[in-house]
Amino acid sequence: MSSNFCSKPVDVSKFRLIYTGAQKNVGPSRVTIVIVRKDLVGNAQEITPVMFDYKIHVDNNSLYNTPPCYGIYMCRLVFEDLLAQGGLKEVEKKNIKKAQILYDAIDESNGFYRGLVEKSVRSLMNVSFTLEKSDLEAEFIKEAAKEKNQKMIQLKGHISVGGMRASIYNAMPLAGVEKLVAFMKDFQDPSNMRTIICDEKLKVLLDFESFNGFTISEFLSAHFVKTKQ
Repeated sequence: MSSNFCSKPVDVSKFRLIYTGAQKNVGPSRVTIVIVRKDLVGNAQEITPVMFDYKIHVDNNSLYNTPPCYGIYMCRLVFEDLLAQGGLKEVEKKNIKKAQILYDAIDESNGFYRGLVEKSVRSLMNVSFTLEKSDLEAEFIKEAAKEKNQKMIQLKGHISVGGMRASIYNAMPLAGVEKLVAFMKDFQDPSNMRTIICDEKLKVLLDFESFNGFTISEFLSAHFVKTKQ
């Protein structure tokens, strides 16, 4: 398990072994957590490397080697916070609410934004989507990162998929998702996307063939003169 670990309740009795990285919802990278059924401990094959023989870790209280103390301590703080929030049932409710408003923005965009995952298996942690016009995706990422848009960064999609990916792990507040949705709706506004073709005089003045609401705003802002109030 990775992204979904501690994002919702999981019936661990259905698994013989769960191996998970902590770096998404629990703590810093390099901390791994193993939940293993007791009757499986002590049955490692002879060729099993020492570090993967979980009986050794059980017998040594997870202290067979020097552990990443800081990372484990941070995990403890996160676990305490999760309990303070009411446990994973309450955390799941928050995650569902965050994901729902983001997926609604995608589904209700009339095709301007397109989800990449079948609805029945959509992730609550990573929301992937593309734009109907792929040539606008770079502009979307660029505009989102600007200070006026709360500097929303790291929205570029995974290299194998492309598009955009919004990671909304446990630590992402609802307000952060709402900011992204507001930006998405503003970006979709036809008045921002309407392309204006320059005539010859305007081409000389602006030095480009066409522009839209975003590009002309960026161009003009460099020439604004600040005055003292």
